[in-house]
Amino acid sequence: MNFKRIQEVFLFAFIVIDIFLILMTKNNNIQNDNTASENVNGTVIKEMKRDNISVGKLSDQKKDGYYIAATQDTDLEKEINYLRDQDARIDDSDTISSTFYSPLKVDQKHPEKTINQLLKKPGFVLAGTQYEFNQVDSTKSKLVYDQKAIDGIFYTSEGRITFNLNANDRLSGYTQQKLNDIRVLHEKTDLISQERAVIYLYQHNGIPNNSDVIWTKLGYTKLLHINGKDVYIPTWIITTKTKASSDVQIHRINAFTGASFKTEQVHNTEQSQQSLESVNSKDE
Repeated sequence: MNFKRIQEVFLFAFIVIDIFLILMTKNNNIQNDNTASENVNGTVIKEMKRDNISVGKLSDQKKDGYYIAATQDTDLEKEINYLRDQDARIDDSDTISSTFYSPLKVDQKHPEKTINQLLKKPGFVLAGTQYEFNQVDSTKSKLVYDQKAIDGIFYTSEGRITFNLNANDRLSGYTQQKLNDIRVLHEKTDLISQERAVIYLYQHNGIPNNSDVIWTKLGYTKLLHINGKDVYIPTWIITTKTKASSDVQIHRINAFTGASFKTEQVHNTEQSQQSLESVNSKDE
């Protein structure tokens, strides 16, 4: 048996074991749910509000997701020949760095609306329609777009476009990384709901008192790298902000099990503030 085959066997075994653990966890959760009140989620949400935590409207709808494999596109040199009206080059990390010959005018209040239309235009960026706006990681000078997965988005720099706005609020250029060879490794598996993900985070002390949950979205984050491919799993990406701080905390919750990944801190953005105002308006 060659080394590549051994790696594939280990990857398959890992996924089988992980799915087994997921099912065991879900069975335990089902047993716990059967013995608990049907309103337990609502009770926790009320407790969060007593702790002055604003969550907005959370969905209790359960979805399903996959294990997904993908590779970073390392053949961009040929692909950039399709780009137009820009100076595009590739660096050592397989990233396109491009400057438009003439900065492009965008909607001043909502530049993403202009970019959403430009993404449909051939030659603007590579595979533009495969990306969607990431509000929480965007700022006034940089707009972030994440690559779409099978049924969500990839939350990784390896599948991302970052557009640059100059001092005149014009689109001056961008950087881009792209994933390819995207494929499903296993059939669909049930996921926890958005509401349950936020509750798990709260119950594991991930949301302090006097905080706001400003953004919650389902995406795919990297689990491991094997045989030249990255394996991604469904993840609830939850951003919170304490009322006394201008920083945003980014949390990741495993959408299969509810386990928490690492937390990141980023500087708060105008877009995040707009999301926060939206959340607060829903609570009123």
